[in-house]
Amino acid sequence: MKILVIGAGGVGGYYGGMLARAGHDVFFIARGYHLEALKKNGLTVKSFSGDFNAKVKCGHRAESFGVADLVLVCVKSYDTVTSLGLYRANVGPETVILSLQNGIDNEKLIAEEYGRERVMGGIAFIGTRVSEPGVILHTAFGHVTIGEFDKTITDRAKRLGAMFEEAGVKCKISGDIWRDMLGKMVWNVGFNAICAILDCPAKESVSFPDTREIVKSAMTEWIYVTRAMGTPLDFDLADKNIEVTLKGSEVIPSMLHDRRLSRQMEIDTFNGKVVELGEGLKVDTPVNRTITAMVRFLNNQRNQP
Repeated sequence: MKILVIGAGGVGGYYGGMLARAGHDVFFIARGYHLEALKKNGLTVKSFSGDFNAKVKCGHRAESFGVADLVLVCVKSYDTVTSLGLYRANVGPETVILSLQNGIDNEKLIAEEYGRERVMGGIAFIGTRVSEPGVILHTAFGHVTIGEFDKTITDRAKRLGAMFEEAGVKCKISGDIWRDMLGKMVWNVGFNAICAILDCPAKESVSFPDTREIVKSAMTEWIYVTRAMGTPLDFDLADKNIEVTLKGSEVIPSMLHDRRLSRQMEIDTFNGKVVELGEGLKVDTPVNRTITAMVRFLNNQRNQP
């Protein structure tokens, strides 16, 4: 396949790298020192399951790459709208656009630009980050879930699932991707902002009883919101996510990584979204409101001279 990856960070770099290693024609849109390193040395993935290097095509834009079979959107959620124009020349009638971003709004924004028929939902379960320009560090998990929003199992979903599997990426084809996306938010709402505030990995944040209770409370508020939305998640998802995290390898949530690099954190994608939806649905979300205020303070502090 011809695959265009929008954003060559931890998520896009890892999955795009795996697909490039498997022989697909992959082009990365990247920038800055990361882009220069990709041009000079290729993409290096240092993974707990085995290191590799792949020579890749890359640039600020990809008009010369032509129409892609698949566009993987892997930028931060706050860059979704501003990145839409980066791949306009690469989208044809049969192009599939698959978001592997955090949050629940990205697919809607992409569909408003390119049409719902081109967009599939996706979830990345992975612990990765850019450790230095051109190098992706892969510390945990590494599978994806994809699906159609009309809940059908289509031929294109099966083709993409087979593509990922053949590249060494476990892929579940979901019959209800919207529900799965809401479920993935449970982990993100619980861990991302808390770890950024505490400056610690996910496992460490729930190894201390008091902070574990905060994590669980944030998750539970989100579950109450989903139930008010009409897609009720089970309350035991909070405990299950905590248990999996305690048993797994070290995960540095993306917001913690961003804070350590003095980058903007995606608080409005996670806990801020819980507060926003809760207000509209008359669901109290005091824990998420507090967490959101604290991270917004940190984001604002970052922008001060």
